[in-house]
Amino acid sequence: MVQYLVNAPVHDDALNELFSDAWPDHKHLEFGPLLEASLLYVVAYQSDALVGFVRVVSCGRDHGIVFGPTVRPVAQRQRVGTSLLNEAASAAHESGVRTLHVEFAASLRPLYAGAGFQHTAAGVRRLP
Repeated sequence: MVQYLVNAPVHDDALNELFSDAWPDHKHLEFGPLLEASLLYVVAYQSDALVGFVRVVSCGRDHGIVFGPTVRPVAQRQRVGTSLLNEAASAAHESGVRTLHVEFAASLRPLYAGAGFQHTAAGVRRLP
């Protein structure tokens, strides 16, 4: 069984291990400043192992942006990602957020659609 916790204490070592497992090019980070700058974050534990993470940053009064959704490969395709996104959306709603934005690769559209995200057109400008 997977347990989802909002804003629960989590150590850099555990997060870096999760991100390194899920993202081979991950570089060690100090997560404390990122977590402090977030409206909220959700961690997922299976037994005592951290298997998932996502955070929401406030952008204005009622808009939030989803960052860093990550699920350990051994826990993928078990609805952990969808549940993380749903937990984050619920907690964000309780905090007054009315719209969540997330960017994702086209191959992940079914995952995000399953968590209630609608596909929209958006513009991106890369800066030098």
